Amino acid sequence: RFTAKGLSSDLATKIIELMKGFANYGFPESHAWSFALIAYATAYLKVHYPAEFLLGLLNAWPMGFYSPATLVHDARRNGVTVLGPCMKVGEWDCTIEIVESRQSPVSSQSGLATGNWQLETADGLALRVGWRHIRGMGKSAMERLRGARVGGPFVSVEDVVRRAGLSRAEALHLARAGAFEGFEPGRRRAAWEALRAAADTLPLAPAHRLPFRARELEGSERIFLDYLATGICTDGHPIQHMRERLQNAGVSSSAELEECTDGDSVVVAGLVVARQHPSTSKGTVFLLLEDECGLINIVVPAKLYEKNREVVKYSPFLLIEGRFEREGAVVNVIGFRFRQLPMPTVAYRSHDFH
Repeated sequence: RFTAKGLSSDLATKIIELMKGFANYGFPESHAWSFALIAYATAYLKVHYPAEFLLGLLNAWPMGFYSPATLVHDARRNGVTVLGPCMKVGEWDCTIEIVESRQSPVSSQSGLATGNWQLETADGLALRVGWRHIRGMGKSAMERLRGARVGGPFVSVEDVVRRAGLSRAEALHLARAGAFEGFEPGRRRAAWEALRAAADTLPLAPAHRLPFRARELEGSERIFLDYLATGICTDGHPIQHMRERLQNAGVSSSAELEECTDGDSVVVAGLVVARQHPSTSKGTVFLLLEDECGLINIVVPAKLYEKNREVVKYSPFLLIEGRFEREGAVVNVIGFRFRQLPMPTVAYRSHDFH
């Protein structure tokens, strides 16, 4: 048809290739209008009702681009109090709780706290993570928990185990996630109580309450346990405990990038949230890193991706040296050196598009 209208074959071929490329990401104008409306409504809810917005996302999971961990980290950076799952006051789904009113100024490290506008916070409200996010519990065990709760609130670890008919492993999954801390403060102590309540038959199973206070998990131990138990950490980020060492080595946080100017040499590090390798990028790969302060966009040029494929494609934590780029409100780091950041194993998988 192109040649019939007098176009050369070379020009016709070029137009067809452009159309093929557009087909990978383009959509009709009517579609664009509807997406614009959804984007506006979403942004409004996220700014003015951040706790309720997070509630909707987590209760609709699995869906969307970001993992529950990333959604929670972003919400916490923007003033939302997030509490772990609890068998005493929690529910199957995430819920909103009333907490003591608090002054929660916008942090200068917040990914959304830029410019002169003030982000409204969820003072007086907290989101409680639902039982549905506790890992390792089979469908049968979760149904038994929900059914048992219909008979009234649970009053103790033993009450939960008995009424839901939990096995040793099931009870320990709840203890590991911190779901028993409303009854028995401390996850290790709660785990021993869960074993006792489950009438464990192992030789060293406790028959009575512990006569001593078990050493509790703190700092990075608790953070990595939360990723394993629920995939959601409510009081820290895996990179957080490395910040002092990273800072001493000249590694910038995502918040510190706000002070950089176009063309600066920078070194950044973070947990890989997403990897994108679109067919229209001519081999260029795009990474999204997350640290305790926010997100960092990384561009991996095609030639460097081929040389660093294993590290870029499979490392959960990356240390990247590159050039800072700023175009208006959009900031990127064009990477040219890539190393795996030595960290403990984390129970997390990035959202990859290859």
